[in-house]
Amino acid sequence: MPGFIRRLAPRRFRNWIGASIERRVHSAMDPRMDEIQEEASLLRSEVVSLGIELTRVREEASRLHRESRGVLDGIFDRVPELRGELLRVRKTAEYVRTFEEKEPLVTVRMATYNRGDLLFERAVPSVLAQTYPRFELVIVGDGCTDDTEERLRGIGDARVRFVNMPHQAIYPTDPRQRWMVAGAPAMNLAAELARGLWIAPIDDDDEFTPDHLAVLLETALAGRFEMVCSRFASAQAGGDRVLGRYPPALGHFTFQAAMYMAELRMFEYETRAWLLDEPGDWNLCRRMLEAGVRIGWSESVLTRVHPTGPRLEGSDRVG
Repeated sequence: MPGFIRRLAPRRFRNWIGASIERRVHSAMDPRMDEIQEEASLLRSEVVSLGIELTRVREEASRLHRESRGVLDGIFDRVPELRGELLRVRKTAEYVRTFEEKEPLVTVRMATYNRGDLLFERAVPSVLAQTYPRFELVIVGDGCTDDTEERLRGIGDARVRFVNMPHQAIYPTDPRQRWMVAGAPAMNLAAELARGLWIAPIDDDDEFTPDHLAVLLETALAGRFEMVCSRFASAQAGGDRVLGRYPPALGHFTFQAAMYMAELRMFEYETRAWLLDEPGDWNLCRRMLEAGVRIGWSESVLTRVHPTGPRLEGSDRVG
């Protein structure tokens, strides 16, 4: 062992050995570290470039979506045509009579499909319990194959009518898209069959408060509104959540908390609303808003809905 090493204290010897090894490692690694840093710099530049390109792609996709949405709106919405129909209706004698008759017949319209238990547990009893007496309940089956018709006939109430479509309508296979438009043809048929001057929609698994028809009708007649809507309770696991906003907005509107004059039956549910990513209720309401329908509002909670299926946050039902 060299003499200078023997003269080193053990601690100083360890430090000397460590420093010597570190110098050798750095000497061997320095050229490779330069290469690594250069590669890292190139990768950072590529990541920045990809981020810029991704932003451009997103902007282009957003532009194309807006353009395609505009095209679909034009094809499906028919707002100018509906606006013309609305202006024509306002000049008719039936329109005037709708506001002059103080105790008009109200048609409660409902679509259903093989949900007899819920139908008789909630919806039908809540309609028959209305404090406003002049109503009819029109239920259209979306090709029901269960005992719905027999059970409705057993009620023995002349105010209740049931019509069953020959087969269920064709809907998208995607669950969310199906939810948006399910029942639309049956609801449109129920509106066609309405004998009342006013139409009050309800789903087969939900329920009206006893004063539902009375409050909405009074609001409509007092303000000469063509449609009125109100707050509604959405049944949740932790308790009811009250929704509803005026003017109507997506997620805060349901036709189950609304009533509209039968002269507006030219506004129909659009079975292709799912192409616009809109639930059917909101799609129909939006077209009414854009066409200029006069809409009134009640702060009362007049409906309790029971959300099922892949619903949107805060939204109502099938679409």
